[in-house]
Amino acid sequence: MKYFLSIGSNIEAMKNIDFAIYELRLILSNIEISSYYKNRAVGFEGDDFVNLVIAGYSYLDFEELNIKLKKIEDSSGRDRSAPKFSARTLDIDIVLQIDDDEILFESDEISKYDFVSKPLKELL
Repeated sequence: MKYFLSIGSNIEAMKNIDFAIYELRLILSNIEISSYYKNRAVGFEGDDFVNLVIAGYSYLDFEELNIKLKKIEDSSGRDRSAPKFSARTLDIDIVLQIDDDEILFESDEISKYDFVSKPLKELL
């Protein structure tokens, strides 16, 4: 199964993105990494975000991978009590899941946000 993950951070962004890439290399194979994009915060006033997309393969199903992604976010100090649109150490979302050229999951964030679609296009 091939997954495409959107990653963003605006708190110690490079440190937390490097941490995420390190951790993702432990659970995904054949990783591809898009360019990094600096974007204004959406939905709130705050520091700019650094965003990218990582693609890789895993035998984990969607829910199993999502649980591991939340653990990585938590390990970075992610505050889950904060409002949806707020500063964050790390945000990792599955935006596309493909198996044998069949799309099993496609997030609406791809069409809603350039900070997801632009780096994703680099890897497709």
